[in-house]
Amino acid sequence: MSTTPPPPVTPEGQPETNALSRMTGVIVSPKKAFSDIARRPTWAAPFITICLLSVIAGGLIGMKTDWRSFFERQMSQNARMDQMPQEQKDRILASQMTWAPKLAFAFGLLGTVFVVFLVTLVYWGAFNLFTGAGLGFKTAFGIGSHAFMPSIIGSLLAIIILLIKPRGEVDPEHFLASNVAAFLPDGSPHWMEVLGQSLDLFWIWTLALVAIGFSTANPKKIKPAGAFLTVFGIWAVWVCAKTVWAMF
Repeated sequence: MSTTPPPPVTPEGQPETNALSRMTGVIVSPKKAFSDIARRPTWAAPFITICLLSVIAGGLIGMKTDWRSFFERQMSQNARMDQMPQEQKDRILASQMTWAPKLAFAFGLLGTVFVVFLVTLVYWGAFNLFTGAGLGFKTAFGIGSHAFMPSIIGSLLAIIILLIKPRGEVDPEHFLASNVAAFLPDGSPHWMEVLGQSLDLFWIWTLALVAIGFSTANPKKIKPAGAFLTVFGIWAVWVCAKTVWAMF
């Protein structure tokens, strides 16, 4: 009679988990999942998934957005545009309409890669510098890549919404109502838009997972409370800087 072989185990005696188990584990049991990631860092599966879904969402935004109406609305809210001759406005509008769909597609890939690397580098450096955690970049990137699992959920929801909506009814800035800016009234000050976009459900969820991931990777050096304070403190400084800049 055949028997099912037991799952392979790590040198520490812990059963190995596959990429899908890690990705789902970060959502349902983040501390356990990040503990496994810290023992054997991997990053390829979540990173590639995030990039692929972001490219699809970016491509749909590029195809479904009425870019003329979008840029005309933006121009109407820019006081400097009122002083331009109409011919110059038309040239700017034509250029924007040509490049916007391509940039939306490219940003889906390049923007995602940049953000994941930037978040990893910032917090890897911060925890090593402030706490002496001594974490390697591979461990940090494994944590950072898996911490972006909420972005995968957000991208899947966005793709479904973008597929359902007809062309011309997609707002590229608020296609997924997951942040405060999506609920602001028309004509709100620019700084409120910037602040509202930063207060995003999936982004805050991601930062919480970053804090859990790094505190789990080296619990002797990084305490959970300190991890949350570091992660959200750095983020708060960045949000305040962006908001103040938008006021001028």
